[in-house]
Amino acid sequence: MRLSAIALFVASVAAQRLTKPPLQQNLDNLKQGFLNNLGVVHSSRSGFQAGYIPANCKKIVQREGFNPADIQTVTIKYDDCSAPWILCYHKNSNGPIGDLIDTFSRVPVRTRQFVRHVVTLPATSGHAYNDGGDIAMFGDTINNINVYIHESGHSLDLLGAYKDKPLSSSQKWLSEYAQDSAVPDPYSQTNQVENVAQNTVVTTYERNVPGGFFGLNKDANKIFHQYATVDTEQREAGTLLVKSGSCTGRLANSDPVTVSGAAVKIAAAAKPDVALPAGIVVVEGKDFNTKDSCKDAF
Repeated sequence: MRLSAIALFVASVAAQRLTKPPLQQNLDNLKQGFLNNLGVVHSSRSGFQAGYIPANCKKIVQREGFNPADIQTVTIKYDDCSAPWILCYHKNSNGPIGDLIDTFSRVPVRTRQFVRHVVTLPATSGHAYNDGGDIAMFGDTINNINVYIHESGHSLDLLGAYKDKPLSSSQKWLSEYAQDSAVPDPYSQTNQVENVAQNTVVTTYERNVPGGFFGLNKDANKIFHQYATVDTEQREAGTLLVKSGSCTGRLANSDPVTVSGAAVKIAAAAKPDVALPAGIVVVEGKDFNTKDSCKDAF
């Protein structure tokens, strides 16, 4: 299979570890501020046609060694977007399905619109990755808002939401990064793709939480140019990281396929209609996967 330029780039940076020191040991101290200021968006839930699952959900589930028959697929219509999301929840996930629905809703909608599906799977440690706009969440990341923002940040970067695209490989980003003396945390040191995603978490905090990240960490100026670059890019693209407004576009849903690999007789009319509603701009999909640089535990 021929890899796209984006996929090749992600693979190429996987081993390019950054050497600037971390500003703090992790970004866990941001969680409560997010929970206090990124409110849950009201939603309505409906089921998915029995016997079907989105193709991309099935791909992730089987690749990770799970049975698609153990997945509960739900259609979630949030009040801030006319197009519902199709989410895929394993019955043994490390939290109730409401954690998935509500935590995902806290992601600012103009960032959330760059996520196609979210899949939650059981695990003894929390980790996650982004596969072309589909987010796979493992273990207790099901209710970790930092992880949802981080993984959505990969979509913004690698799907080309910003003027400089992909941001993590752009000359703009690299030149601004060179002016700083630190990165946000040790995970940011993994490579520039993960560094942009962690700076997305920082920028989202700065833009939505009173006092912001720069009021939380007295040494935050050590990452100022990285933060300012993400902030400028998200603002010019339509204030993507601010919790307000409504969706303007969406990744097209993956095609519904049968849960079972065997031939089954399901009436053609029963196949779910997953087309986006009129007026929603379709975001162009791209092939990439951050699994190789995903963190063992958040």
